[in-house]
Amino acid sequence: MIDSLITEMPAYSEGWLLSLDYLQYLQLGLMILALALAWIFSRPEKLASGASEMKKIFLITLAWVIRGVVTVGLALWALSVLGLNLGEFFGTPVVTIAGEVPVSPFFLFTLVVGVYLLVVFNKFIKRFISKASEKWRFDRNIAKQLRRFAMLLLFILLGHLWLKLAGSFLLDLFNDKLFAINEVAITPGILVYTLFILYGVALGIRLIEVIYTRHVLSKGLNMGQSKTVFQLLKYALWVIAIIFTLDSIGINITVLVASSAALLVGLGFGIQGLFNDYISGLVVLFEGLIKVGDVVEIESELIGRVMDVGLRTSKILTRDNIIMIVPNHNFVSDKVINWSYNEQKTRFHVDVGVAYGSDVRLVEKLLIESALEQSEVIDEPKPHVLFRDFGNSSLDFRLFFWVEEVFYVEILKSKIRFTIDEKFREHEVVIPFPQRDLHLKTGWDQMGHRE
Repeated sequence: MIDSLITEMPAYSEGWLLSLDYLQYLQLGLMILALALAWIFSRPEKLASGASEMKKIFLITLAWVIRGVVTVGLALWALSVLGLNLGEFFGTPVVTIAGEVPVSPFFLFTLVVGVYLLVVFNKFIKRFISKASEKWRFDRNIAKQLRRFAMLLLFILLGHLWLKLAGSFLLDLFNDKLFAINEVAITPGILVYTLFILYGVALGIRLIEVIYTRHVLSKGLNMGQSKTVFQLLKYALWVIAIIFTLDSIGINITVLVASSAALLVGLGFGIQGLFNDYISGLVVLFEGLIKVGDVVEIESELIGRVMDVGLRTSKILTRDNIIMIVPNHNFVSDKVINWSYNEQKTRFHVDVGVAYGSDVRLVEKLLIESALEQSEVIDEPKPHVLFRDFGNSSLDFRLFFWVEEVFYVEILKSKIRFTIDEKFREHEVVIPFPQRDLHLKTGWDQMGHRE
């Protein structure tokens, strides 16, 4: 093929360049001049000078595209000037790989152009998303995933073109049947399509979450309730996406569910606890009794702040700054105290005993002062003291106080106890310890002495 092309060119021997006529020299010179001018005047820094950041990114990308288009166009023109039959030159295979895949100049040309487009597009999308993430203030991890998704989309489109150009060998590879679901053949191509759709849905949901959270913050809405609403929205979007994907590849959802009913019943006995968690998660989400940000206390003496409410498990941040993964059935089957459910103000107490003979009014005054000296204790409702009982060894009092932040209330109780001890020492109020009086009868010694 190459020999036939060479024979069609005008005396392309070792001195073929000297055998060109005047017009061909002129055309080649104009091509070189045009190529040089195109690269000089399409310099990215020249086109983008003085432009805004977003416009600069676009102009730099445009400059590289212009360079590529001009270079390819001039190369084709040069081949035409040299007398090549472009259709035959680009369409005739140069080599065949594995006896199945013909590799023609046009196929190699599309590979080079495709790689060039991938490189240019990657630079553009990387700069664009980086500037967009700074401007609109969304997570850089999401920005990276957006860039990967865009690159993956372009790669799949170019890959589809290359597969068609490569012939039936690679196309057959992606169309080979792996297994079947309800008489629908599942091929590698369908798996790639399904994974791409699901990846796009996951990325789209993350973007929606960023926009939704920003809207909630700007409107001053309750973050806990808003996150619960978004969780329901997220699961609804996933269900719709899965149904759409299965339907698009030809799988009948109704038939699939019916054929899987017996299997689900059998599995239900083995994973009953798992289903229990999922059902409990739906109950928690729909009833809204527990929301993100609430401080809860479970019957198992676990106290913490709810960080996330999922469909199967929830995440709770304990007072030790440890994230606990709690199955959702604990919120339904166990007794749960939601300290944040009613209102922000919550009452707590500290117990203390003083020795008999102490001035009880002074004790009351000192206890109230100890509470009010803490910045976490609110003034309204005011702290108050109850004289609870005459104990075996002490006069028992209980100090009640109100706080708005209940998460670290144990630290606050400790601070109040330290203050109480200091004030009692200062005013000589004694905190007694348990005492027992032993009375000996006089006849006991006489009996022991006789023995």
